[in-house]
Amino acid sequence: MKRIGFIGYGLRASVLMRAFAALEADITVAAIADPRAKEIQKEVAEDPYFAHTRYYPDAQAMLDGEALDGVILATRCSLHTPLACAVLKRGLPLFLEKPVCISEAQYASLKEAGASQADRVVVSFPLRLSPIVQEVRRIVESGALGRITMVQAVNNVPYGSVYYHSWYRDPTETGGLFLQKATHDIDYIRFLTGDEPISAFAATEKLHFRGDRPKGLHCPDCPEYHTCTESSYVVSHLLKEEVQGDCCCFAEDTGNEDGACAIFTTKSGALWSYSQNFIVKKNAGRRGARLIGTKGSVEFDFYSATIREDPYLTPQTITHQFTFPAGMHFGGDEGLALDFLRVLDGQAAQSDLLAGLKSAACCLAARKAAAERRPVPIFY
Repeated sequence: MKRIGFIGYGLRASVLMRAFAALEADITVAAIADPRAKEIQKEVAEDPYFAHTRYYPDAQAMLDGEALDGVILATRCSLHTPLACAVLKRGLPLFLEKPVCISEAQYASLKEAGASQADRVVVSFPLRLSPIVQEVRRIVESGALGRITMVQAVNNVPYGSVYYHSWYRDPTETGGLFLQKATHDIDYIRFLTGDEPISAFAATEKLHFRGDRPKGLHCPDCPEYHTCTESSYVVSHLLKEEVQGDCCCFAEDTGNEDGACAIFTTKSGALWSYSQNFIVKKNAGRRGARLIGTKGSVEFDFYSATIREDPYLTPQTITHQFTFPAGMHFGGDEGLALDFLRVLDGQAAQSDLLAGLKSAACCLAARKAAAERRPVPIFY
């Protein structure tokens, strides 16, 4: 039985534990480092995986006090790099939440720390391990599309208020929404095409959440609490979605943009376009891509769980329909859990640190390009 330690135990960590449970993983949660210890103990009181868990006030105390087989790091984004470096210094297998870094300086330090251990780190990129992406990769590798000339990717996020109601609204904590969302999409596109972006041009805008309400405003204190489409009340009671905070999405101190577009040039000479939007609701959500080749195209959407293949020289269209487990990143979280279990057994990670760093490099370049309104080269 493998002894696992968590650094940070919140929503993503609990979802990952559900994935381990679905796999009947032979692990025990030996330790958790989190200031929310009392709350967590109540949440996991009936879960046998936590029967012998010890709680620590911080990561250093846990790493010093426990003999662990692996560590799962699921803190706020700004802490990912320094804590990952601390784990890597001890040579322990690591599950690292994305983004792996939020700045160029963090990128450099993590690249150095993980240089000899990249395949012992599983980065939380569930989309690349989802059944849809695995099937699209099979189609690409079959040669049915020919040479990939263009990728058109989109992410219309139907739960966008999450990124404005809580700490996610602070780009100094998250690194911005390219690193929060696009890091997944850039990774699965790299995974599918085997190509590498070499330059980025991008633009970001506040299209809806423009910061025209007072700084520090909270939804319950606003006269539009029961009517505003973005209020925590409406999100919870009318949209029936989980609320992670009640800060006003329209307040001056909402740092995130709500719309962004990026264009990447690649080593092969292909063009990739990517757009993300945080305004849509419910069934307007879309996430996926179209890969346009010289012999055919394939497009897929995670929300509708579909793939469509269009060969150019036949009138035939081929469709695939999938069914995913609820709340598991379109089936990818179980793939991540399995990937980490394999790393614990000495195998190389499929979603490794190098993938995390390369995706982060693309997102950092897109962020810089948007800020400076010019094309930016991508350095790995």
